[in-house]
This record gives sequence, structure tokens and C-alpha cells, in this order.
Amino acid sequence: MRMKTISILGCGWVGKALQASLPHDVHCLSRDSSVNTEAGMYDCDVLVIAIPPRDNYLEVLAETLSLVSAQTQVILLSSISFYDGKALVVEAETLLQKLDEDVVILRLGGLMGYDRIAGKYIAGKVLTSDSRTNYVHRDDVVGIIESIIKKDIRGEFFDVVAPLQSTKKVIFATNAGKFGFKKTEFLGGDVVGKELSPTKLYEHLGYVFKKPDVLEFWV
Repeated sequence: MRMKTISILGCGWVGKALQASLPHDVHCLSRDSSVNTEAGMYDCDVLVIAIPPRDNYLEVLAETLSLVSAQTQVILLSSISFYDGKALVVEAETLLQKLDEDVVILRLGGLMGYDRIAGKYIAGKVLTSDSRTNYVHRDDVVGIIESIIKKDIRGEFFDVVAPLQSTKKVIFATNAGKFGFKKTEFLGGDVVGKELSPTKLYEHLGYVFKKPDVLEFWV
């Protein structure tokens, strides 16, 4: 079987891990589209878009889609902030679906694992209320992208969150004890936040999570 050619727009924390994991010809796109064009990097079987929604986000998305073939499998790493109505995220998904009806949209939960330890960066602070988590480990984001590429999935969206979630209060306290940073205080007793599920990933991909339990992300 011919090895696929894959281009990644945004080789950050997830993009670099994906590049290292994929057994294919993988290229990280430059910010300069003329450089990518000259190097033939838009002539790819798969395009993974992994840039954050900021600055000239929509313009970059539109330009990039105009430079790849209509047959290219396009995978957008979006965010569950879509459900909170974050304007740029909603606009980006709408734009890509208009430009390519076969785009695959992955609405990622809070990216965790390795040096991204939940509770570490707000240690010792006070939050008004506790909330449900919708975290996902980076290894599973990479694994899900690999599965989508292998199965040549088109025209779908998936909520990408670990199946076994908890609350910030529980996770932050667990990690504080494990890694030795100060506990976060929570003023309210109510637990707020939307509960999401990766059921569609099971149904369409048969994906088995490597890190299903958020309390064991840092074991």
C-alpha cells in the first residue's frame, strides 16, 4: 500500500507529537504559503489543521483550503468551546464545512498529559465554583487522528474527550498531592459545566482509549 503524504498546519504540542507518531511522509507547513507551495507541501493526501483560533485564523484557513486538492482528506482540530458559542471557533467550523463538505472536525476537550498537569498553573488560587471536566490526553488525540486517517473518514465531527471524567476539585486535589503543589480552593459546592461523551468515536471508529480515566492521565 502506498504511504500517504500528510501535511500538518500547526506543529505545536499536538502537531509535533502527531508528526513523530505517523508512519507516513509527514511535513510541517511553514507560515509562508509560498514556501509550502514551492516545496510541494500542499500536494498531500491528508491535511491536519492544528493552529489555535487567533489573529488571522479564518484567512489562513481559507487560503490553505484553496491550495490543497479537492480529494485531500482535511482534519480540523477544533474545540469544545464551540458549544459555548465561541465566535471564532463557530465561524471556523462553518467556513471549513462550506469550503469542504467532507472536512472532519475534532472538537477537542482540554488537552492534558505529560507536562500539562491539571491544577498546576492555578495552584493556591480560589475559584468560585467546581466544574465537570472534559479533558483528553494528548496520546488519544494523536491516536484518534491516526485512526481517522487510516479509515479515511470524511464529513464527520467528533467530540474528543476521555470517557471517564471527574471534577476539577477532585483532579486538582489529587494532582496537588501527587506533585506537591498547593491545593486550589473552591468557594461553591455546586458542580457546573456541560457533560460530553466520546460515544460517536466508539461507534464510527471503534476507537479504544489509551488513557480513558482523567485521574490516571499522569500515572
